[in-house]
Amino acid sequence: MDETKSKEEMLENLDILLNEELPYNVRLDSYEYLQEDCEAILNEMIEKMYAYEGETGKMLMEILANYKGNKAIFMGLVSYLYKGEDVALFAKLIGSYGDEQGIEVLKTFCEEYEPNYNEFMEIRNAVEELGGDFNLKEDFDDDPLYRFLKGLDEEEEDSRKSPFEDYFNPPKKDDEEED
Repeated sequence: MDETKSKEEMLENLDILLNEELPYNVRLDSYEYLQEDCEAILNEMIEKMYAYEGETGKMLMEILANYKGNKAIFMGLVSYLYKGEDVALFAKLIGSYGDEQGIEVLKTFCEEYEPNYNEFMEIRNAVEELGGDFNLKEDFDDDPLYRFLKGLDEEEEDSRKSPFEDYFNPPKKDDEEED
């Protein structure tokens, strides 16, 4: 069976992806199809880059992020980062895109805006993935995700204990505690 994709099939899948009236699962199949080996319609996808917003725009940008080395795509990723709709996703995509200019873009974004803990971590990871140093410090004591992950809002209680804690640290007997 021939595994090559025809340009016609690629364009059909692009049309399906961009048709917001179709069910999401149908569009998702086209999204997956377009993830690789569709360089033949790269220019057509780039032309549509700014014509769609929301979930459709993000899906298209995620696809384009797989086609490295194109300045238009890189600028599209930066543009979506600055839209602020999904900072963590676009920080991650910029990091994986591999353009070293992303280091300064991400650092500048982090300095100019106040990312939440999740966004900050994705920005830091992306800068490091691109080979940069990330020495910005933020205080996330008020961030709900940070507080949850660090267990800052929870009282010590048995429900947080590991089920194996008593096995590895058996309770002391009364006569051992009086020493």
